[in-house]
This record gives sequence, structure tokens and C-alpha cells, in this order.
Amino acid sequence: MGCLSLPLHDLYLMSDLVTGPVTLGVCSHLPVDGVDVILGNDLAGGDVFPRPLVITEPAQNNSLSLVQKFPAAFPACVVTRAQRKKMGDVIDLSESFLVDSDDRNLTPEKAGITKTCEVDYVPELKTVLGVGREPLAAAQRTDPSLASCIESIVNLKRKPHDKVKYFWEGEVLMRRWRPIARSSLNTVHQIVLPQPYREPVLKIAHEHVLSGHLGVTKTYKRVSRYFFWPGLKSAVSKFCRSCAACQIAGKPNQKLPVAPLRPIPVMREPFERLLLDCVGPLPKSKSGHEYILSIMCTSTRFPEAIPLRSTKAHIIVRELIKFCTVFGLPKVIQTDQGTNFTSKLFSQTLTQFGIKHKLSSAFHPQSQGAVERFHQTLKTMLRTYCFSSGKDWAESLPFLMFAIREAEQESLGFSPADLVFGHTVRGPLKVLSEQLLAKDAMPVTVLDYVSSFRERLHRAWDLAREHLTATQSKMKAWYDKKSVSRSFQPNDEVLVLLPAPGSSLHAKFTGPYSVKEKLSDTDYVVSTPDRQRKTRVCHINMLKRFVRDSKPDPPCNLVTTPLPVAVAEAVEQDGKGLLNSAVLKDLPSFLSHLEPEEASQTMQLMHRYSPLFSDVPGRTTVLEHDIDVGFAKPIKQHSYRVNPTKRHIMKTEVEYMLQHGLAQHSQSPWSSPCLLVPKADGTYRFCTDFRKVNAVTKPDSFPLPRMEDCVDRVGSARFVTKLDLLKGYWQVPLTTRAAEISAFATPDHFLEYSVLAFGMRNAPATFQRLMKIVLGDVPNCDA
Repeated sequence: MGCLSLPLHDLYLMSDLVTGPVTLGVCSHLPVDGVDVILGNDLAGGDVFPRPLVITEPAQNNSLSLVQKFPAAFPACVVTRAQRKKMGDVIDLSESFLVDSDDRNLTPEKAGITKTCEVDYVPELKTVLGVGREPLAAAQRTDPSLASCIESIVNLKRKPHDKVKYFWEGEVLMRRWRPIARSSLNTVHQIVLPQPYREPVLKIAHEHVLSGHLGVTKTYKRVSRYFFWPGLKSAVSKFCRSCAACQIAGKPNQKLPVAPLRPIPVMREPFERLLLDCVGPLPKSKSGHEYILSIMCTSTRFPEAIPLRSTKAHIIVRELIKFCTVFGLPKVIQTDQGTNFTSKLFSQTLTQFGIKHKLSSAFHPQSQGAVERFHQTLKTMLRTYCFSSGKDWAESLPFLMFAIREAEQESLGFSPADLVFGHTVRGPLKVLSEQLLAKDAMPVTVLDYVSSFRERLHRAWDLAREHLTATQSKMKAWYDKKSVSRSFQPNDEVLVLLPAPGSSLHAKFTGPYSVKEKLSDTDYVVSTPDRQRKTRVCHINMLKRFVRDSKPDPPCNLVTTPLPVAVAEAVEQDGKGLLNSAVLKDLPSFLSHLEPEEASQTMQLMHRYSPLFSDVPGRTTVLEHDIDVGFAKPIKQHSYRVNPTKRHIMKTEVEYMLQHGLAQHSQSPWSSPCLLVPKADGTYRFCTDFRKVNAVTKPDSFPLPRMEDCVDRVGSARFVTKLDLLKGYWQVPLTTRAAEISAFATPDHFLEYSVLAFGMRNAPATFQRLMKIVLGDVPNCDA
């Protein structure tokens, strides 16, 4: 940015904004005509507001000429990759008819810039006013879709009561339309738009911040008030339905139709298929239980509720084995996708017993409807029993389970106990009936009892199966009245209803994502690369087809005033990182884009300072990092438990640090644990948990730079060079006291750092101080 040196004078300033003694830089004249004094925000900030000026003609946008005349006044002329990506949601109107004709004819070379992009702020209406008549009239005459409209042109004085008429207004084709016949109050004069003009008008009518993403009808009426073209209604409908923002946000009157119901198949044998789920946390009982493990047989609806103190995998496995020792091993166990059910321990246990594990669709509890409905009944009974008796819920659980098992199941026509035990269990009502009748049971031989028992049990199973099939058919017929058959194919784009980040109770549509695989008529594997789980199984009721426009646009767009900002034509993505030694060995291939003389000079320069390009970070002698904990007592923490794979990775990282002198064996009373943090590329970053040490460390208040200030200082430069250190923190040594406090423990080693480590409280301040010392005297350099 250009600078001007001026003498400073202490003056007494009298103005409408500031009155009093001030220090001003005085010059003979200012570069802007009509301006005598320039006040900064520290003097007049918050006191200056633009005065609105009402004009009869649209004002011309002269921002490009100002950029050429005063380039230093527009410092934000370098856009980083992150800024460019952020501004990708902005609609570019520079190529449309909504730009001033002078600006359209001005090429980037004439303007002195590389490319134009937009700044994200509330748009001004002047961007939609500067449309010329001549280009519009020429486009109307050459558009073949308007040929029928031009052929229908008539004199307005003839047939004045016609609902639709086309006419010329000067050189522009217009349309007179009366929504209500023979009513001159509703007459609308519409501009007939050719093909290139239609999409920008639709974007303004629907996506503009002053348009509000209204529906098809309101958007159509808004456009038809001023514009028309053949097929306007269908174009508006297609544009609104393909709006990504509307599809993701959804409309209150556009509910996603459910798919037809698929009842769970009726199993042949009891306890052949089990449903498992957990309930809780509940109010802590006197015995310390907070959860309930529910186990249900899908064929007999026989339930089991086991109180638990925790829902960890090993506890669930233990209780499941106890249940199976009584009722036998099932063939299939179905659970949700909780971490306790998807753990390796649970999976290995089922594999050892020859049990097939099936997972229900994520966020689709209907796939386990039987056990979920049982939970509703059980919670109501627990709440009522505890209210009436005042006892603990864990104590009442066995009694309530007896009541549920004895009660007739509506879908089966029998109670679960009848189908499992083959006879009616002796409950309070049966005891009362026996007392009233006072009859003694007739003696029965073992053979007769077994024979009648088998016959009675098989008959009960057959009747229950028939009753359940009839009930499911009736329920399906009722459910399918509002269902719609839908299907997707691989590579189809869909929106997925997933919980919002940080709130498991609030869900919204996200995407678009791609369908990877079709598992069944209702389940699909969807690729979610931007989430922690890269793929997930989703029920079709959670999926909504994503309609993409023929010209893909960002999901959320803003129409903005184009401002000239220099941007590289093509931003190249950084490739995979290479070791410095690998680059030096093949240096000519990396410099092939330079002239031979320039490449030779560059190679000589790099070979002269080859120690700077080592694969191992060096060690500065400018300063050392210290840790001041005052009179705090040493903090000792044990190493975290890790699996064998992560333990091997930790061991490799520690050996690398020992080999290159980044750490050393320690006998310190301090100890902090270590962990591995996954990176985006799938590898792990070795980190030390210094949270407890940081809590007692005195802070270093050395100021850190603001990114906006750095960009402003280099904003007017045509070229920007970026220097990056090789593991910059590891190039700063520690003091003896800091090294002792930095001691860390892994499952295999106890070491202390000899260099600055990631995670230390004052590490950024120390590194920034080093950069200020090293680069402080370098002109036009910011660190």
C-alpha cells in the first residue's frame, strides 16, 4: 500500500464531528477533490452516516475507475483459498444482463485486475436497475422461443377487452395481461424476456435476500407482475423445486411420505429371534441401578427386563448369557447401533455362540417396534407403581414383569407366558378363583400331561401365528393408506434426515449425499464423507431425493454487488507433501517451469543454504521456552490405556523423538499422559494432554497478530511469498525447568521433551516472540 510522509502539527479543530485539540498531518492538498480533512475512526468513528439521496435516474457504478485511480484505497486485493471457498456461495452477476453496460465491456486486462468476485454483504438494489433497452430488444428479436409472441402482436386499440395482447413499446416486446377478464384495474404490462434473461430473474425472485425463498405460487405471481415468457409457470416450478436451500430447510406443508410398511416375519420357534435394547438413565435406585436391559422374543413377545448399573458391553454380555442359559441360544439377535452393541466384545460373543447379529437402521426405532412399545408400557407401569406405593422402581420390576407376561398380547391373542410355558400361570386371580370354587385338582399321569401339554402348546402357537398374521395385515392396510412407494438407485443424490451436531433430539436434512448401495427395499447405504462416519445405513423414510438444477449452484446463495478483487484465475490444490531431501535430489524437475538461467540461480542458492532444507528440524539459539508454575505441586498422571495398534504407533513416534533428540528419558516428578488424535488423512497425531499442567501455568501475554491486519498490510502487493517452517515448535528448545515439567508417559516409555511441544499453554506466544525477533527488521514481512 502506498504511504505518504507528512509533518505532524498540534491544532485545535472545529468541525461538526470533532471539536478540540488534535494532532493532524498537514499537506498542501488531498488527492480527492472536495475533501479538506480526513478523520480516522478513533476520532469520528460511529458519528458518520451516509445521507440518503433520492434521484430519478439510476446511478452508474464507477468503482472500477476508482480502483485504477486510487489502487491503495482498495487493499483487499488478495483472496486466499479459504476466502475464495467461502465466497463460492455468492451468485456472480458479472456475466448476466444485470451489470452496467460499461462494466460489462471492461475486460479484466483493462481494469487492471485478474477476476471479479463478490463480497458477502446485503446487496444493493442498484445491481438490478442498470439494464439497457438495446441489448434486451436485440435478444428478444433473435430468441426463437419468442417467435410465436412476436407473430401475435396486435394494435392495443383493437379488441381492448382481450385478456392477453402482445405489443411493441418502442423496440421492446411487451405483453398486456388481465388476470380477471374485463377488469382494467388488474391490467399488467409485462416485459417478455428472452432465454438469457430468465435465470437471473428467477434467482432474484426466489433466492434474493428480499425474496425469502417463497413457494411456487408466490414466486410465480411475483415474477408475472413484471415479466413473462412462454412456459413461465413450469420454469418457476422447476426452479423452486430444485432450490437446494428450500430442499434442505423443507416446507411445513411438504411432509416426506412414508414407505409402505414391511411387517416383521412371523418366526416359527420361540426365542429363535431376540430384540435387545437399553432404557435409561432412570432415577438411581437404592441398589445403584440406573438402566434396564430389555430382551424380547419376537414370536411369543416374552419380555425380560434386567436392572443395570451401567450399559457397558461386558455387563450386557454377562446378562445375555444368563438369559440364554435359561431359554436357549437364539439364531438371530437384533439391536440398534449403540456402541455397546457394536463393540468387538459383543460381536465376538455372538460369533462364538453361532448367533447372527442384525443392526436396525440408524434413527429408525420402528424396526424394533415390539420392544419400543414394551418400553412405553413398562415406563408407564413403573411410574404408576412408584407413585402409588412409594417404593423403589428396581424393587417393583419383578412384579411388573409378571403382570406383563400374564396379560394377553393383543397381536397374538395369547399371553407370553401361555406360549412359553403351555399353561396359564398361577396369578392372584387364579388363586382367588381356586379359593372360591374349592376344587381339588384331578390327578394326571405324566404321559397324559406331556401329551396334552404338547398338543395344547402347538395349538396355541398355531393360533397365535394366525392371529399375528391377521393383525399385521390389518395394521399394514391402515398404515399404507398414506404411504408412497419410493426407491433409489446407486449414485442417486439424496438428503438424509440426521441429528443436528450437538443435539441428538433435533434432526434436520443434510446433504446432498450419494447412495452407495441398496440393501433392501427400505434400507440403503449412503456415503457421508463430511461426517465422522463415512458411510451409514439409512431407512428410506429418512431419505429425500435431491433435485439438482441443470446448472449446479451452491445451496445458499446471495445476490450481491460485484466489487473488483484480484484473484488468481485457477487456484491449484497443494499436492502430497514430500521430504526436503526428495525434492533436492530431483530439483531440476521441480524447476522445469523456469528459464534455464533462473533455474540455475535457484539451484545454486538452495545448495548454498542446503542445511536449511533438512528433513529433521533444527534448533534455534535465539530463545528458550520456559514454564512457570509458581509454587504448584508436581502433577502426576498415569498413561492412558490404548489398543495394541495405537500402542505400536505411539512407540514408533517416541522412538523417532528419541532418535532426533526431541525427547529424552526422564526422572521428573511431573507426568502427563499422551494420546493419538486422528487427522483428516486417516493418520494419527501424537499429542500430550497438558490440561492439568496448563491450569497451573502462568500465562504469557505476548500479543498474537490478527489475520485481517496481516492481509491488509500485504494487500496491495502483486506477489506474496509464504514461508513455512519444518515443525516450527520443535525448533524451539526448552529450559531445564520446562523440560522437567513437560515429562510425559506412554504405555512403554517415560520421557520429557527437550523442545517446545504442542498443547503447552504459552507455546503460541513463545513462537510468535521468536518470529518477531528473527523477522522484525525484514521489510514488508509479516509473521
